Amino acid sequence: MFCLLPLVAWAQFPAVKIEGFFLQDSVELGRSVRYVLLSRHSPKAEVVFPDSAFSFAPFELVKKEFFPTRTVGGISTDSTIYTLRTFSLRPVQSLRLPVRLFLNTDTAHLLADPDSVILIQKVAQVGDSLPLQSATHLMPVIEQFNYIYWGLGAVAAAILVGGIWVLFGKSINTRYKLYVLRKDQAQFQSRLQTTRDRFKRLKTLDHLERAIILWKNYLTKLEDIEINSFTTKEITTYYEEDELVSNALRVCDRAIYGNIISDDETEVADSLTQLAEFAAQRYVLIRDSLRNVASPR
Repeated sequence: MFCLLPLVAWAQFPAVKIEGFFLQDSVELGRSVRYVLLSRHSPKAEVVFPDSAFSFAPFELVKKEFFPTRTVGGISTDSTIYTLRTFSLRPVQSLRLPVRLFLNTDTAHLLADPDSVILIQKVAQVGDSLPLQSATHLMPVIEQFNYIYWGLGAVAAAILVGGIWVLFGKSINTRYKLYVLRKDQAQFQSRLQTTRDRFKRLKTLDHLERAIILWKNYLTKLEDIEINSFTTKEITTYYEEDELVSNALRVCDRAIYGNIISDDETEVADSLTQLAEFAAQRYVLIRDSLRNVASPR
């Protein structure tokens, strides 16, 4: 009697028709093939088709398309299209999908009829050994710029340079300024000495004026102040009435504006020497000041 209970429970389910079939009879290795699963049943029942967690072996699921339940003449139709692909080498590959049917509190597991596809063989037979092509011609390949490689290199270089500058930037900047000061001082002294010698030899006011202009331009760059636009009085005032500067400029102004060169041009030449010495003193003062700022105690 108890053996008849499953048959009685199954008799309570309405008639159900399950169909499963491929939309084509053959498939290539790795290519997609579509499989349709249909269920026709009473509107009172509910069916559940396999989802992505189900094993479709020997196929792999690519995607699935669900269609809403359609009821016509008291028959409900559920359908799903599965897009599959296979990498199996079996000549004939079959698929049979299960369907679960729910009615009230009862559940039934149904199977669609199996359907098969034929695998299209591209290579019918592979020999034991394949001949190697001996004279292969290389194809030209267009050289491409590796933006990622060079971009990462540029970023790394920027980080390296930035780190060096943070650690040693102040010292490097100070050393460079000291180098420029030393070079300008050497060039100025050389040029002023040449102009002074020409003045002594030729005794012309033109060379004297050039020496004064040269001296003012050098101090302008050294002091970072427009000394070349100052008058003699403004220069002596700026340097707090320095006796060396005031005496030398007074002699030079008397010679230039009075258009008079002393019978002994040595006085004017000595004045140029004094201006050169004063410029050297200012160079030493500014150089030492820059060193002290760079390395405070």
